[in-house]
Amino acid sequence: MSHITVSRVAMRLAAALTLTLGAALVAPAAQAVNPVLDTGNRLGGITLDKTAGDISGPGGPQSLTTEIGCPEGYRGSSRVMFVWPDGTWPTTVSPTDTGFPGLVKVAASPIEGSGLDGNPVLRTGTSASRWAVYGFPADRFDGHSGVATYVITCDPGDAPGTTFPPAGDGVGASKYFSVDVRLAWNDATNTGTWETVKETTTTTLTAKAHWKSATLTAQVGPDSATGTVTFKDVATGKTVGTGTVTDGVASVKATGLKPWKTYTFRAEYSGDAQHDGSTSNRVRVSC
Repeated sequence: MSHITVSRVAMRLAAALTLTLGAALVAPAAQAVNPVLDTGNRLGGITLDKTAGDISGPGGPQSLTTEIGCPEGYRGSSRVMFVWPDGTWPTTVSPTDTGFPGLVKVAASPIEGSGLDGNPVLRTGTSASRWAVYGFPADRFDGHSGVATYVITCDPGDAPGTTFPPAGDGVGASKYFSVDVRLAWNDATNTGTWETVKETTTTTLTAKAHWKSATLTAQVGPDSATGTVTFKDVATGKTVGTGTVTDGVASVKATGLKPWKTYTFRAEYSGDAQHDGSTSNRVRVSC
């Protein structure tokens, strides 16, 4: 084996080791849900049709969706509720004030769009929001300014039943989807505003070196993130390509690289309406 071949093999082995170590330093993504919730039971995020508004029927979200539906064993019923900033939640006061800001889905109600058939959740109208109206009066928001967590539950059961867990049980052992919402409420006027808190993301960069080029791949978590990733040469600050995030992945091919030279790249996820941006680990590549 020639000296040149040996050198090339050694450089590529070193580059591969650098890539592996760099990727291992990135922590997994997680939503900053209220600490009283079991993050192990979280199924994913909730996408609202609005990102801000008044706390009212018209001002709240008019539709909400999830990426997946309720899993098997958790299709007994579905509720929508707030977990307040202090870790408590609304509880039943009267037959017309059940403590739930969104309608409960059970066997007696339309199942389509509830997630109880295994399909993604699609709630509209009062099924998406009853904020400060209907059976959820405005004064229920008193004293609850701060970051609350809006939750859709998937309650235990093989198929929709006719009952659901009492409001006092909160989320309990149910699986759930969630989105954090910052509430600003005036107790004196019974009015307020809300805005979604964008979900934290992580971006992990890996690379595969080729002759005079490299394939750069960014993994963005969670998978619900959309938007674009910009790939940059760290030394020069120049953009080498931009990729669209699809199913949590964006990729570009950096070309025109010089043989035997080491390059350092990083990826920058731009974020979207529901997700914060994030910057990846650095990766060294030798062609």
